[in-house]
Amino acid sequence: RVQSDRTEDGFILDRGFAVFIEEYPSSKEILDYDALKLAKFDPAALIRINNQDSLCRIADPLRQPQHLVTTLFTRVGRTMDKIRLVKLLLTVVLKSSKRLFEEEETDTMTCLKKRYNFSD
Repeated sequence: RVQSDRTEDGFILDRGFAVFIEEYPSSKEILDYDALKLAKFDPAALIRINNQDSLCRIADPLRQPQHLVTTLFTRVGRTMDKIRLVKLLLTVVLKSSKRLFEEEETDTMTCLKKRYNFSD
């Protein structure tokens, strides 16, 4: 986390985020994982839309299939982009890591727009 902001209604919004991989050998030697009280996060996000009171949940359907229906029908994102996401998910699941890394390297936005036809 880089910075946190508190909204008027009490929510804490974190800016920036770091993922820590526990398997780094140097980290295992230097850090006391128990003392750090590391926590796991759901592969999901709660998104607030245009000053509405409720939050919309978006979840990774591969790791949290129980939230698939909620994610598909949330007010976040366009319906066609949610349909396009199926092609992306199938590609990731069905292709080997070797074949994925053989693809031309690009940034995420370009990949989503050019390879999978996502909207802006």
